[in-house]
Amino acid sequence: MTIKLVNHGTEGELLLEGRLDSTTAPEAEEIFLQTAERFERVTLNLAVMDYVSSAGLRVIKRLHMTMRKKGGRMVLKNVNKMVMEVFEITGFAGLLEFE
Repeated sequence: MTIKLVNHGTEGELLLEGRLDSTTAPEAEEIFLQTAERFERVTLNLAVMDYVSSAGLRVIKRLHMTMRKKGGRMVLKNVNKMVMEVFEITGFAGLLEFE
């Protein structure tokens, strides 16, 4: 997985490419939490993310909770059909904000 940060002032956009799974989740979580400290809004751009596992869902949820706790927002955008199905099946689609 590769993660690139695009700085939009008060918003940090993370471009995720590849698989967010048990192998890549620890590194992704570290990047997510560092980004959460810097920005009021964090956008996860999943346009080229192929797969998300339960470990990936956990780190996304942790980022969401961290942002809410500090009064910020986390948004997901460009979610492909397969990844969106995982969010829907697990109930995350009702918890998270999508654009």
